[in-house]
Amino acid sequence: MIKLLGIHLSPYVRKVAIALTAKGLDYSQDPIMPGDSSAEFRAASPLGKIPVLLDGDDSIPDSSVICEYLDDQYPEIPMRPATPSQRARARFLEEFGDSKLIEASAPIFIENYLNPKLFGKDTDSERVQRSISEMLPPLLDYLEKNVPAEGFLFDHFCTADIGIVSPLFNARLGGYEVDAERWPNYVSYSRRVESYGPVAKVRAEEKAMVEKMEGR
Repeated sequence: MIKLLGIHLSPYVRKVAIALTAKGLDYSQDPIMPGDSSAEFRAASPLGKIPVLLDGDDSIPDSSVICEYLDDQYPEIPMRPATPSQRARARFLEEFGDSKLIEASAPIFIENYLNPKLFGKDTDSERVQRSISEMLPPLLDYLEKNVPAEGFLFDHFCTADIGIVSPLFNARLGGYEVDAERWPNYVSYSRRVESYGPVAKVRAEEKAMVEKMEGR
């Protein structure tokens, strides 16, 4: 059976879990935290990052590499668009989400959720405010103009769709909601992505995990 190493709260792990679910692939999950020092994890992830996918004798790190592997190995339900130009755009948007969008939204998640609720640390409110007022707005301005008014980015759901929405799931745990008056197109699009069956399934599993972590 396929095994996914990494905890759902990582947007990168979440992306792979959704791809596996959308493809209808059975998998087990070991909720390893980033930087885990176990010998098994370090052998599979030389950089100490999550996720890692174990599939038979294959060990694949990096969420984007994993998703491309899944499309090559299990092509029946594709998670990439059909044409070279569409695939290039999908790769860029996925990278946009995986780099700049996560970078801008992560401080909200870390400072308003992880640090006070799980690690017992004080919140750096200035860091949060920089994310909200300086870092996120130009990225959301770009996405507002580049997501469709209906449906998904391409003619079917792709990893790029979750890549540009997933980081804001984490920010939501930190109390942040994208302003629907300022970015109405993006908010409507993100709601469509979140309500898509495989996304909703993984999110429900994640919610149960979060409640357990918080002792609820």
